[in-house]
Amino acid sequence: MSTALRLESYGNPEAALLLAASRGDPSRESVRRLMAGRLDWTQLTRLAVESHATPGLWEVVSAFPDLPREAEALQSLAVVNDFRRYHIRALLARVVGELRAAGIEVLAIKGAALLAGGVAKAAGRTMSDIDLLVVTGSPERAWQVCREHGWTLVDEAWTEALYREHHHLPPLLDPDGVQIGLELHRTLLTGVDRLGLDIEAILGRSRTVNVGEVAVLVPSVEDLLLHVCLHFAWSNKLQRGTWRAFADVHAIVSDPRFDWDRFIQVSGSRLSRQCCYWTLRLGSAVADLSVPDGVLRRLDPSSGGRFAGLLERHLVSQIMDPAAGTAVSERVRRWFWFAAMQERATSDEASQLWNEGAVLVPGEGDPVEHPARGPLTAVISTCGYLARLLTRG
Repeated sequence: MSTALRLESYGNPEAALLLAASRGDPSRESVRRLMAGRLDWTQLTRLAVESHATPGLWEVVSAFPDLPREAEALQSLAVVNDFRRYHIRALLARVVGELRAAGIEVLAIKGAALLAGGVAKAAGRTMSDIDLLVVTGSPERAWQVCREHGWTLVDEAWTEALYREHHHLPPLLDPDGVQIGLELHRTLLTGVDRLGLDIEAILGRSRTVNVGEVAVLVPSVEDLLLHVCLHFAWSNKLQRGTWRAFADVHAIVSDPRFDWDRFIQVSGSRLSRQCCYWTLRLGSAVADLSVPDGVLRRLDPSSGGRFAGLLERHLVSQIMDPAAGTAVSERVRRWFWFAAMQERATSDEASQLWNEGAVLVPGEGDPVEHPARGPLTAVISTCGYLARLLTRG
């Protein structure tokens, strides 16, 4: 049974098409079948905007004739965001040059690295932030240099003290007023030690690309994939930033320089490999990602562990319908994630790891209030959710 047919059973063809389009290939069977069905173009456009996916999605769907008039909004947004991508690239070169003039070197990471030329063809997406890892000089000094060049605080309440123990400093907004953020990283991501990452080795494998006349340092293609997997599986708990993660994975593994054997070698610790395993497995399940035979087994010889099938159905359900998470408690969602990571922890440790890297800033990140449920209602809801997972193909 093909991926698209499986995803159609979730009753969300717009989300299924968005994920299928992350490969950037309109000729795929999954894309053609979904385009032949009934689509809510307003909903599809909304999902694309939320995922920063309008250029990539439009590149795929525009290959089909006789699009409805409702598709014009997606086209307009794609054009605007294509210009935004060019602006982000120029802004990246500018800030790298300004920091270098101050004696500070940085490594472009995440979407910024791909857009700078870290891969042969970057995914058709924009981004809300430019992410830079400070590798030479003080991160705090780098932050001050950017402030001196017109970068402003997102919010005056988001102080340096609030981010003192965080993996990046307080986010900034661009001096041009285009609402592009900048995150200067002290380290690659939260949990570097637990994940067993060798940052020096990553820096040693990095390379230089040119953005205009500015040389920009980017990770190797294998390290780019490693970071995508870790960010999606570890930081985003296998449920947030899905389209961006899979679109970037497609762009990276399509690069002629990418090598699966080298990727296995750099994937590091057992926990790091679990992150890679589940990112790639889910990408294969929902985003038409092609992973060579044997790669997943080399990453995790247990093939996901005892509950792998149930875990996959749960994670796909969360991706296809984020509202499905309200059917189960956070403790149950947390259990699924720990089972995927094959990690054991006490209750206190589990809470800390689940929320690791979160910053409770004034006016942001307030928990969504759901109607209070009694113990019996919660048990019935959870059992119903699990029953649906067990019977879903």
